[in-house]
Amino acid sequence: MKLPICLLWMTTLLHAEMRVSTDFEGGNAEIVKLDQASKTLRIMPKLHEGRGWPCWWYFRLDGLTPGETITLELQAQTKPFRENQVLAAAWCQPKHAWLSSDGETWSPSEAGTLSADKVMSYQIKPTTESLRVAWGPPFVPADAEKLLTEIASKLPESKRFELSKTRDGRVVPGIRIGDDNAPHQVWVGSRHHAWEAGGSQVGRGFIRWYASDEAKALRAKTCLHYIPIMDVDNAAIGAGGKEAVPRDHNRDWAAEPIYPEVAAAQRMIRDIHTKRGLDVFIDLHNPGADDPIFFFGPFAFERMTGIQQRNYQRWIDIAAASITEPLKVQPKYRFATYVKTDEERGRMSSGWVRANAGDFTISVTLETGWNSPLMSVAGYGKVGAGLGRALAAYLQENPRRE
Repeated sequence: MKLPICLLWMTTLLHAEMRVSTDFEGGNAEIVKLDQASKTLRIMPKLHEGRGWPCWWYFRLDGLTPGETITLELQAQTKPFRENQVLAAAWCQPKHAWLSSDGETWSPSEAGTLSADKVMSYQIKPTTESLRVAWGPPFVPADAEKLLTEIASKLPESKRFELSKTRDGRVVPGIRIGDDNAPHQVWVGSRHHAWEAGGSQVGRGFIRWYASDEAKALRAKTCLHYIPIMDVDNAAIGAGGKEAVPRDHNRDWAAEPIYPEVAAAQRMIRDIHTKRGLDVFIDLHNPGADDPIFFFGPFAFERMTGIQQRNYQRWIDIAAASITEPLKVQPKYRFATYVKTDEERGRMSSGWVRANAGDFTISVTLETGWNSPLMSVAGYGKVGAGLGRALAAYLQENPRRE
């Protein structure tokens, strides 16, 4: 005897099993426990040997029952990521997990709870049978391609370019907006550390603002080079990138870089500065779990004089007045005091640019705090738009003037 359709549907639901998938760009999760009866999933970020911090996670859940609560437990990876170093749990345990039913629109879960044994638990109630769950709003190489296509379509005068191919053969794309011989030259890039997806989200907000009517006067006098993702290989596979073996992208700005994309960026920046002079270099990052929005400035800031001191001070003053949403940027520079040697400082991206550009050049790192529901796609975008307005105000008065 055939069962009525409604009973068949109910039987299917009763036997549906929750499934975890990571077989897509940026996917990363190692299943520790999956209890179908209690709908409890425990994961930790998968370790990619030699590929840096195991902190990023991003997966898809299928076989869900809409309205039925799932418990997601998040623990730190137990294996060392290099030598005997095991990453602290705080790096992989945001206050909120980020959820999407379509892979495009992301919203935060309810705040998680941290147990005494350092396991973060999130209660998730899906409204669909499939749900994507991530450490933060993702930005993968496909998003970079989509964004650059959007900007090139809006600004036909722009020129897309291939910075280089990675060691794994992937393309590192960029876009140039403005005339090569424009009075001012700017470089903005994201994701020297692959896990810091918020850097690319800020970059997306920045480049969309830069392509808007509000930025028309800025575009008329500026040539911008923009790179949405530097560490494309690790962003593609969901690896952290930071403190990779033997070094990560942000510590590779040496005389002989190991990453082709870093070497290509060095060549382009040298060429830009030789021909026209580089006015501004901005590297976009995410900081620690409890950090706000701030700029890392030059170690020698307090000893600077003349045009250098004037431009760095003017930049932080303008940025503090321009970047106000969803949170205000701090009005004073921080300094990466955890970097102990001049040799290592010299092969950080911002340090290398300072050493290879002019006295009028400013080279800074924007660190956008991530551990807050305010740091949504829209929230990061507002930081990026504020950064664009700061750049416009800064270049309005020629920084090369004596």
